Amino acid sequence: MVVAVAALAIPVLMFVVAGVITYREIEAQAEERIARTLDLLYTNVRTTFENQYLIAANVAGLLDDFGSDADIRANEEKLHERLENLVGRLPQVEDVWVLDAEGRPLVSAKIYPLPAGFGYADRAYFAALRDGQARVISERLRGRVKDVDFFQYTERREKADGSFNGAIAISIHPSYFSEQFGRASDAANFTAALIRADGEILARYPAIGPGTRLGPQTGFIRTTATHPEEGGYTSGSGVVDGVERIVRYRRIPDLPLYVVHGYAVGTIRQAWIERMASQLIFGLPATLALFVLAVVASRRAVQEHDALARLREEQIRRASAEDSLRQAQKMNAVGQLTAGIAHDFNNLLTGIGGALEMIRRRTVQPSPDVERFVELGRNGVARAATLTQRLLAFSRQQPLQIEAVDANRLVTGMSELLRRTLGEKVRIETVLGGGLWRAKADAAQLESAVLNLAINGRDAMPDGGVLTIETANTHLDDAYAAANVEVTPGQYVLLAVSDTGTGMAPEIIARAFEPFFTTKQRGQGTGLGLSMTFGYVKQIGGHLKIYSEIGHGTTVKIYLPRAMGEAESSAEKTVPPVARMKAGPVVLVVEDDPVVREFAVSACRELGCAVHQAGSGAEALAVLDANADIALLFTDIGLPGSMNGRQLADAATARRPVLKVLFTTGYTANAIVHHGMLDPGVNFIGKPFSINALSAKIKSMGF
Repeated sequence: MVVAVAALAIPVLMFVVAGVITYREIEAQAEERIARTLDLLYTNVRTTFENQYLIAANVAGLLDDFGSDADIRANEEKLHERLENLVGRLPQVEDVWVLDAEGRPLVSAKIYPLPAGFGYADRAYFAALRDGQARVISERLRGRVKDVDFFQYTERREKADGSFNGAIAISIHPSYFSEQFGRASDAANFTAALIRADGEILARYPAIGPGTRLGPQTGFIRTTATHPEEGGYTSGSGVVDGVERIVRYRRIPDLPLYVVHGYAVGTIRQAWIERMASQLIFGLPATLALFVLAVVASRRAVQEHDALARLREEQIRRASAEDSLRQAQKMNAVGQLTAGIAHDFNNLLTGIGGALEMIRRRTVQPSPDVERFVELGRNGVARAATLTQRLLAFSRQQPLQIEAVDANRLVTGMSELLRRTLGEKVRIETVLGGGLWRAKADAAQLESAVLNLAINGRDAMPDGGVLTIETANTHLDDAYAAANVEVTPGQYVLLAVSDTGTGMAPEIIARAFEPFFTTKQRGQGTGLGLSMTFGYVKQIGGHLKIYSEIGHGTTVKIYLPRAMGEAESSAEKTVPPVARMKAGPVVLVVEDDPVVREFAVSACRELGCAVHQAGSGAEALAVLDANADIALLFTDIGLPGSMNGRQLADAATARRPVLKVLFTTGYTANAIVHHGMLDPGVNFIGKPFSINALSAKIKSMGF
């Protein structure tokens, strides 16, 4: 009888306890989700404003070239063109203005010539700059020349004696942030906002009109007053809909701006109710069954306890084995996934990007909206192509153009980029080795690796410090190779990046190259930088090693294989400018995807080429035999049937030895790439490609 009563009472008690635990678990999951979403929002906003810093710095540099305000007005057209080139492709920037000390505009990035008779001396941000502030974020404004909403990021201009000389004002679309926020979460009643410290709402999702400001009694104003950098509170009512929300915020460094994210409390309650209801549906029949079987269960308790103990041991053993197997297969799985999507994805991007480019070329004097939307599409294609390239780099399957690179020249050429990227707190020193050997490397990927390491060094020195880049000839002997996996003894070119930062503990060094592992704060790193650098260095047969000590900084050493007798990098050669192609060669385009083939044919014709086309290797050979004037075979590598692009090229050049061949593909781990490196003498252009890139490639082949 006692067992039967216990069989009823214990499930009820367990259900109550489970309800409490489940609610706390759902709360914890919501907090974690809020933190991840806020990290994403903060990273996007911070990156956007870092771009504004760079834009303002570049504008200031351009103004230095022109001197006084009179010189700027005299060269308005030239400076307008440079400003337009600087920001024309940035979707968040509405315009860039240069104002004189009286608030009158001197030049604009989007308007030329400037209309006369208006100024901005009455704007609050201009008065604040005039009174001595270095940077000011304005409230939401309405344009006086263009009837659009925006807010201004402004910086003070000063004369040589430090007196006020006007302003650099960057007009930013609030809708840009609203769209970015809208992509961050699909939770019900999700909100995100960009808010000034005084409560002025600059941008929000869901969007609201200008002029909305949070009052002094709101949770935001009261909480930020006591916790100015980051924090949170529970809002009893929202700005628009009155929904109770958990609100978290974080301040943008050096600016009176907060990224704010709100998560509806009702979402947590609804999730708890649904989960407990599902447990009750299954729990009630189980309780009744338990009551019926209680007597039998008590008799077999000892036997079942022993069986469960053995089962737990087996589960633990299997879980451990499965974890080891997953860790070993992680990189291989990413590589297989990348290989599966890269080809078709890049074909799609080629068609989309090509269509946009042809639209732009075919449209005579397009409207600003048309031009802007075409540019937005082209930017999206470029970002998607970059993502595919990074996936390939992560899995050591990116195509590399291996050349003999002068590391000293590469480091010297990056000095200006590093100085602007790392900021004034970091002093850069270089120690370049004399008589340095040339290294086997892909110059572009090596620059990216050095930049990644430099940024990591900067982040390890929050209060500033010294970043040293050193090059030298070195030799790795058999003993070193035996102690380090995947190292081949021999001669190498050493490129070392050292910082004077916080250093790394041994356990951190051991995991530094793991994908997605990072010691940085949320929103400040993805954990892919070192992993991608490690994959690239290993792909070219090199070696990477970290030396670090807590409190004494870190040194990352890249060992690049020595180039024995290779020609100098194409980036280092002095190539005479190629004359504009008046009439291109006769081209045979071979591509099985009809969309990509249509763009490739149109692109060649745009360059003045006569074009024949084919969809397979057999069809291409028939066209080649029928047209003796074909001078260039432009072929995809992955073709249907028994003949791929490389086999087609071999058959075509056997029939016509003077025929030149240009390969293209969306995924290069195939006939013209071995161990991630292009075969010598192969002319290749990756998908997606632009008309300008195709023109440059054809010219480089001697046409």
